[in-house]
This record gives sequence, C-alpha cells and structure tokens, in this order.
Amino acid sequence: MATTGVQANSLGSNEGVSMRLAALEDLSGVVGTLVEAFDKDPVWSWAFPDPQLRAAQHATVFRMTVAHAIANKAAWLTAGCGAVVTAFGPGVNEMSDSDAERFPSVLRGFLGDHAEAVNGLFERFEHARPVDTPHLYISMLGVQDQARGNGIGMALLAGVVAQADAQGMGTYLESSNGANDRRYEAAGFRMHGSVPVAPGLPAVNTMWRDPARGK
Repeated sequence: MATTGVQANSLGSNEGVSMRLAALEDLSGVVGTLVEAFDKDPVWSWAFPDPQLRAAQHATVFRMTVAHAIANKAAWLTAGCGAVVTAFGPGVNEMSDSDAERFPSVLRGFLGDHAEAVNGLFERFEHARPVDTPHLYISMLGVQDQARGNGIGMALLAGVVAQADAQGMGTYLESSNGANDRRYEAAGFRMHGSVPVAPGLPAVNTMWRDPARGK
C-alpha cells in the first residue's frame, strides 16, 4: 500500500497545539469537523446547493477522502478534532480506486443534472496539480466553529508542512475560500495558478510552498 512518506505517528506540539495522525476510530469526528467547516464554503456550497441536504451529502463525499487518508497515514488532527487536515504525498490519490470509480454516480444521485458541472470542477482541480514535482497535497483543512480564531488550523497545517520540509518536498493546496489566501501566504505559500469554478463565481486560487531550508 502506498503511503504519504510522512510517517510520524505524532507530530508533537506546534505553537502549543498538540497534533497526531488520525486513526480509524477518529473517522466520524474528522468527517464531522469537515462538514461543519465547509458548510458555507463558497465552492462546496455551490457544489451542493441544497442547505437541507448539504451536511449529509458532504459527509458521504468527505468520508471517502478521510477513510482513504486514514488508511494511508495522511490525516491529522488536534485534540477533539478541533482542526483536521488530509494531506496526500506522491503516488497517493484522494480516494481509493473503488470510491473514485463510484464517485460520479454518487454525485448524480445527489445532484442530478448539476453533477456534471461539479464533476467537471473536480477534474479541473486534478488537472491543475503539478505533475513533474513530487509534493504533499493538502486536500482538506477544516476547523470546528467553536475553535475558530485560536490559530489551531494554521498550527496544524504548519506541523504537517514541516514533515514535507524535512523530506525536501514542496506543498500544494487549493484555496476554496479566497478569504483564507492571506493566511496561507503568511504560512509561506505563494500563488501558483487558478481554477475556474462556474460563471459568476471567483476562480479558486491554487498555492504552492517550497520546502523550507535547513530543516
């Protein structure tokens, strides 16, 4: 089985925030944090537009990614799942092959005709990722509402990125909410490109961080 190459079972403490790899028993907690964090996200709320159904739909989709991340030692969390990250290394996809195969039909069942536009966006995200440079891909970063404003999300991100630094790997992410761009820039990321979402919506900025030297 492929792994991310970031193998520490615990990332210890970063800026006073304890963090560790997620285990199978954390699956529901990690998914719950992501559902809460992305409920009003500009891209994810466009993709799943019914506010009454969105949480359940997000949970189904996020579970595919989180379960695969846990199996590949690619999901991290802080205490109580206050902040969570899924981060995949070279050679590891966001979903298992079986989930990736059924994903389009899951979207169709949830979204009907809108599924084609949403699946097209996910394909554009995939095509935008760098292909020639091995990197750590931050696919999702979420913080519980009650934990916002304490810096734990950025602290968790920094702890995960430090593992990529130690291996001389860059880090890549898509910023689905432009309000967060400045936070990523403060963490050393720079603009890499952009991915169109839909008419009338801002494009999603993609961001890249070179590995820090001297780690």
